Amino acid sequence: MLTQGSFSGLRADFDESDEPVLVGVRPDDERVYVEGMSSGTRDQLYLALRFASLEKYMDSAGPMPFIVDDILVHFDDERSKATLGLLAELAKKTQVIMFTHHQRLVEQTQRLDEGGKYS
Repeated sequence: MLTQGSFSGLRADFDESDEPVLVGVRPDDERVYVEGMSSGTRDQLYLALRFASLEKYMDSAGPMPFIVDDILVHFDDERSKATLGLLAELAKKTQVIMFTHHQRLVEQTQRLDEGGKYS
């Protein structure tokens, strides 16, 4: 969701040195190593992993605050909107605190409805 369909999943793979690595998988099954991703896509990968680990943790230990600072700085508008929607969904389960100095992100957040969708 964070990449707006550019990637459909993640897989473990091996690099040239036969070391295990994480790769992004495109809808056509093309594998993209982290080094081949844009900085924004790498940020989205990291954030997706944080979301997944937080969800897993909360399943067994209960809610805990999720605090982030300017996590959308390298995201385009569409990916920012998708991420803000996911943060709104997460806020139904736990406290989400997001710091930013970007007015466009404040405006995008204000356009979210209570269901985490854009009106």
